[in-house]
Amino acid sequence: MLLMMVFATSCILEDDEPEYDVVGAVGTISALTVSNTTASVGQTVTFTATVYSEHEPATELRMNRLVGGTASNVTTRSFTSWNTEDSYVETFQYEIPEGSEGTTLTMQFELVTESNFSTTRNITVTVNP
Repeated sequence: MLLMMVFATSCILEDDEPEYDVVGAVGTISALTVSNTTASVGQTVTFTATVYSEHEPATELRMNRLVGGTASNVTTRSFTSWNTEDSYVETFQYEIPEGSEGTTLTMQFELVTESNFSTTRNITVTVNP
């Protein structure tokens, strides 16, 4: 009797996964570093981002500066070809601007995919007084 219940239960389960369509995908910024977390005005720092998008190609990686919660684009790297099986390492140079002495700069990196979905990751640099 117990054996019949096991067989009856297993007949109810479906072996196929439900079908669905991916309508858009979000990439990933898996690592984000800066060459120097404390810098002086006029000094150039290097940001390094490791990114990937496995479900659809990425089209842009934007470096933005956040001020009061508002992002201002500093530079954008556009991609004309993208392999969804690879990750990419991108570097950006940024010169610490005049007037930022004694503050903390927040830089935002935004990865955008073909369907215009995006993901962001932030990093800070303390500026010497």
